[in-house]
Amino acid sequence: MNNIYTNHNISFTLSPEGGILFVDHQKNDRSGHFGHAMVQCANGDVLCFYPNCNNDVEGHSGRGWMEYQRSTDGGLTFAPAQPLPYSKTLYDLNIGTTSMNEKAVCTPKGTVLLFNIICDVSTSAVWEPYLRPTYLRSTDNGYTWEQAKIFCDWRGRIYDVQIMNEKIYVLMGCGWNTPEEENCFRLYVSEDDGITFREHSKLPFETGTMKRFYGTMERLQDGRLIIYTYNPEDENNLDYVVANPSLDGWSEVRHAYFARRIRNPQMISFKGSYFIFGRSGQLGKEEDNGHVICYCSEDGINWNEGRYVIKRTAGIGAYSNTLRVTFGGVERVLYQTSHAYHLHQTNILHFWLDGESIES
Repeated sequence: MNNIYTNHNISFTLSPEGGILFVDHQKNDRSGHFGHAMVQCANGDVLCFYPNCNNDVEGHSGRGWMEYQRSTDGGLTFAPAQPLPYSKTLYDLNIGTTSMNEKAVCTPKGTVLLFNIICDVSTSAVWEPYLRPTYLRSTDNGYTWEQAKIFCDWRGRIYDVQIMNEKIYVLMGCGWNTPEEENCFRLYVSEDDGITFREHSKLPFETGTMKRFYGTMERLQDGRLIIYTYNPEDENNLDYVVANPSLDGWSEVRHAYFARRIRNPQMISFKGSYFIFGRSGQLGKEEDNGHVICYCSEDGINWNEGRYVIKRTAGIGAYSNTLRVTFGGVERVLYQTSHAYHLHQTNILHFWLDGESIES
């Protein structure tokens, strides 16, 4: 793909055209929607997680387990897939509960934290309602995992994780079927390398009957933290709040405009610019719905008109994640997304975001 953005004499490109086929679910009539945790470990290895689910609900299914592949060369090649034991064991118990992983992080001490979204699929295959999330810790770069711990007493979904000032911040929110009294976003923090978490603050997004779900957060260049959430009644505007670097209070709720709409947003900063990947909405004109899209920004608040990364050729997809990867002294962004090959059955694709200086 050609240049998608230029800012401060840096040209950003996304490649390759059409993506790299990372997981071929089609050959086994399987699917993999949400659950795209990725992390670069302290030893440099890259772990990419993804769901392996059946074709219930035409493939829009949470009935399955998580697998992952390991790369020792910065994400260029990967070892064979292996199931995540915690997730596969839960699925094999056949109790109507599955575990998906949307986010992971490597802490300043080198511990890998992997956050588990626990899904009640006993009556429906579509992930919800969510149960209390759990998390796993690994102190050997993801080769072995400690026993799972309950993350908190609320039911919900882990949407994002950030490291700030040696602390681990976790954004947790709700879903379509979250009870009204739990329909809110909360920020949690750990100050002991992910051994324990406590609630830091309840975010000031509208709650009650209005369901706001999907969330993403990133540090701005001035040290502030910005958190975006999705409003299903207005896909052209993401709601957001900002906190100063000490995180001792939140701004009022504001709105950022996205010309071609956005759903499942994933925000990342890279070489002085900001990018949000996701799905080009699910409302409005059919021909404009469901494409993988990327928006770019100088300040993380005002976004360009957006550019399609890959257009939808079948059903629902574009559940995704981003990861900054450093290998051989070069920093790149790895983008992983689901893409439907038939009905809502999806394969998993990889793209690379690169930024190169332009000579004056």
